[in-house]
Amino acid sequence: MIRHALAILLLVGALVLVLSLVTDGRATAPLSRAWQRYGASVRWYVASAPATFAYLAVLTVTTWVLLGMPEVPLEAFLTAQSTNLAHLTTDPVRVLIRSAFFVTRTELLVWIVAFSAFVAPVERWLGSARTIGVFALGHLGATAVTALDIYLHIRFLHAPASLWTVTDTGASYGFFALAAVLVHRVRGISRVLLVAGLAGVVVYGVIEGTGYTARGHAIAVVIGVLVGLLLARSPHVHAREGAGRSLWSLWRPATADRRRADPGAVLEGPTPLQDSGAWPTTRS
Repeated sequence: MIRHALAILLLVGALVLVLSLVTDGRATAPLSRAWQRYGASVRWYVASAPATFAYLAVLTVTTWVLLGMPEVPLEAFLTAQSTNLAHLTTDPVRVLIRSAFFVTRTELLVWIVAFSAFVAPVERWLGSARTIGVFALGHLGATAVTALDIYLHIRFLHAPASLWTVTDTGASYGFFALAAVLVHRVRGISRVLLVAGLAGVVVYGVIEGTGYTARGHAIAVVIGVLVGLLLARSPHVHAREGAGRSLWSLWRPATADRRRADPGAVLEGPTPLQDSGAWPTTRS
């Protein structure tokens, strides 16, 4: 009863907020001023990484649907989408694809922040197609190695047979692969902090007893680092690099990566309102 009342209050509050914004009400005047000041940068940030934010939109919809399901059917549904050994040996293609599109409510909030902060800069650097490819490679590769790890534990280390049907869905393997690729783009303190964080993921994953998911994260990081070595040497990827060297600079329109119109051109700083498809150029 209390949850329903809170939900109704939130809905009413959201409607009042929208009406106030539409009618330029006093209550939302600070929000309107903030949007006028930062709205162009926000629109640029989302438009510059379409695959990233399209994926987040899909996760939001699927999570919203899951929240409306009772607990028992919800568990059964997630188990049916899981990349466990039972499904990988009978219907691998279906679960490998579907498992990447279902997360919990808490995970959704984490991924909205994490993908916006780390994956969007990767997409601007690599391009949408390569970003999707790295995500898929991290997701598939880490899943395959994790499944093999579980099988070996069941077969030779007397792990419980219930691991055949565990629930394993989410976006974490693809995310860690893309975050590891970003190591090859940033410099300075951003690289130090990112390497330290990813090294912690790897060390934690190789410790016996931390669980198969932690080992999958470690494998995804390794995949991302190796793939990043190849991609960073690609002339097409290198040509997309902007002036930014830190994570902070990759979040700002003036210094973030964008595709150059002319591979032989010299960079000049773009303004936040310029088209995200190309840098302004001058002949060298």
